[in-house]
Amino acid sequence: MFKKILVPLDGSRFSGRALIYDIEIAKRFGGELMLFQAVPPTSLVTLSGGGAAMSSPTATQLFVESAREQEKRDIARANRYLRRKLREVTKHGGKGSYHILSGEPTKAIIKFCQDESVDLVVMTTSGKSGLKRAIMGSVADEVIREPGIPVLAIRPKRRRAEKQKLE
Repeated sequence: MFKKILVPLDGSRFSGRALIYDIEIAKRFGGELMLFQAVPPTSLVTLSGGGAAMSSPTATQLFVESAREQEKRDIARANRYLRRKLREVTKHGGKGSYHILSGEPTKAIIKFCQDESVDLVVMTTSGKSGLKRAIMGSVADEVIREPGIPVLAIRPKRRRAEKQKLE
């Protein structure tokens, strides 16, 4: 039933918390975990410190090269992170692979699900709530709304609840 299980990870402390659920689901259904990270493209606006106009073709070229280098660093960082997470999976008896796509996270996740015929997406929510969530949105919310993609969304525990359990 769940042979291809996608696990979107963004490097945050919340996203990795889904792994314990993913590993168990994969083991029970004989599935494979597909660890995934979308690397947003570096924009020239970000590099120029807020969108300063390009004053010359040389300046534009420098910004473009800087953006390419930043994207390479981001992909290398994602590679190291996902390799580390894949070792966790195999250490706990799961099997899997990892994948990195360049692009906006929601669109990259949905495209990957469609291209790879993913059976289930297991992801954590961002932990945002109320006004902050309404304004900023959530990748998990958008993926959940996509028709045809089964999603198990895991809400991270609040720090207070975690502290109370420890006491």
